[in-house]
Amino acid sequence: MLILFIFLSFICLISCLGFGFLFCNVNKINHYNKNIGLVGILGLFLLSVISSLSHLFLPHGYIHNIILLFIGIISFIYFKKKKEYNFYKIISFIFLLLFIGILISKNNEDFGYYHLTNSLQFTQHKIQFGLGNLSHGFKHITSLFLINSIFYFPITEHYLFNITNYLFLVFFISFLIYEIFNNKIINNFSKNLILIILFLFLIKFTRLSEYGTDIAGQILIFISIIISSELYFNKSIQSKLKIEIYYINIVILIFAITTKVVFLIYFLIPALIFLEFKNKKIFFNYLFKIKNLLFILIPIALLIFFNFASTGCLLYPVKFTCFSNTFEWALNQNTVSVMSNHYELWAKAGRGPTYKVDNPEIYLNNLNWLSHWISNYFFTKVTDFIGVIFVSILFYYILNINNFKKNKNLSKIDVNKFLKFYFIFIVIFLIWFLNFPTLRYAGYVIFFLTLSLPFIFFINNRISLSINRDRKKIFTIIFLCFFIFVSKNIVRMNKEFKIPEINHHNFKNFPFFWVDKVNYNKIVRDDLSVYMVKDGKMCWNTPPTCVRNENFIMKKKYGYKFYFDNQ
Repeated sequence: MLILFIFLSFICLISCLGFGFLFCNVNKINHYNKNIGLVGILGLFLLSVISSLSHLFLPHGYIHNIILLFIGIISFIYFKKKKEYNFYKIISFIFLLLFIGILISKNNEDFGYYHLTNSLQFTQHKIQFGLGNLSHGFKHITSLFLINSIFYFPITEHYLFNITNYLFLVFFISFLIYEIFNNKIINNFSKNLILIILFLFLIKFTRLSEYGTDIAGQILIFISIIISSELYFNKSIQSKLKIEIYYINIVILIFAITTKVVFLIYFLIPALIFLEFKNKKIFFNYLFKIKNLLFILIPIALLIFFNFASTGCLLYPVKFTCFSNTFEWALNQNTVSVMSNHYELWAKAGRGPTYKVDNPEIYLNNLNWLSHWISNYFFTKVTDFIGVIFVSILFYYILNINNFKKNKNLSKIDVNKFLKFYFIFIVIFLIWFLNFPTLRYAGYVIFFLTLSLPFIFFINNRISLSINRDRKKIFTIIFLCFFIFVSKNIVRMNKEFKIPEINHHNFKNFPFFWVDKVNYNKIVRDDLSVYMVKDGKMCWNTPPTCVRNENFIMKKKYGYKFYFDNQ
């Protein structure tokens, strides 16, 4: 079974690369179609668009998914470039080396609650309206669940859903390594940024089970920041190539927003870069080509529509975007208000799995939450992450200290130009901090950048990385990163194998993750059926559509199912 699991996972990787090449070919992307890591990310983006469109009309069953898989494989065979053969071997090596990360028994805490439930929902049903009335979990819209659903195959079924986050990781690491060794236009600032990100990511984000719906979007933002730094600080990029790279940057940001809307705050960065463009007309001519524009508008339109279909809100839980009094199946205004406060409380450490502060309205007013946030969140989660950042920076500093000012051909960055760039991140940090100050909600990236960018500017003006001269140093960093990642996962797996079979989250089903056994009843009303779990448990792999109470009405109109609140 392990061999089958590895084989199917690798076939999914090949198929994603095929869709990435297809995207690059359709949009005539010439620069980044050589970076296999970014091609894979663009393949995931195209698959998210395709799966979103097909969900409007079809469930993502076996036939649907196998057809998509073969289209990707055929595309890969047709478009792959022989001269990139060496890097195909490298990404295959990265895939196998990091594969230990996907061998997990325990998933994210929310996996059984709504991650698995939503993904399974898409495999068995086309779009339904008013799902948010059934469970809070159905109110959460992300493209990641739609991507999960297209990896639903015979034998492996839902056990391959974690491949989505794993592919993000493999493609991201491959992107970073390719940029260092093969991107001829990359600037010194970006090289230093990439190496520190590589070190930080593989020593911090080693547990794939912790990714949930939070890390994939932040991977996309890291990629966007790297691309932005190349655009902003490299004056030698020709205008035509700059526009192509800028468009890819926009696509990556759009993709991030479809995973979590909070990533919208990072659009301030391409806004700054756009102001630097000398000939904005050329950019608009490129952007407003129909095929280019569609890949920006369709994902945003579908994100808004899926929010609307599930909750009756264009952007849940923003109250003024909701049509509670217009559509019978839409969430009522009180529910939206309660949930909006719930999310804000959670983000500002006013609520957790085992506690809730008194007087939430007073707590959320102004900065009343700050002292409690510092004591209950900052000095736990944030300080741990800051520690990892400083270890990464210190390691990189020690590794480079002997090279300071030895190279006379330094490509220095103007202080004012850097300050303008850094100021945008300060603004993003303040928006994040005042509204949703939790690392899960786009916080890992902004905390890292706020702390590390001044150091990267400092070191950029003192050393110049050369692939030929510093190859040993770069390989040392890469080797250490992979060694830490693999070592931490070996320790984790050893602990998981020791969990008794009578306990939750055991590895009895190796190489597949643990799934709770849930009892349920089938509820039939007017020839429509749902499945209600017993004993107050989470849905887990209960057949879709899974519900946890009977306070709803369901109807069928125009060939689609609608759910109404019965309270």
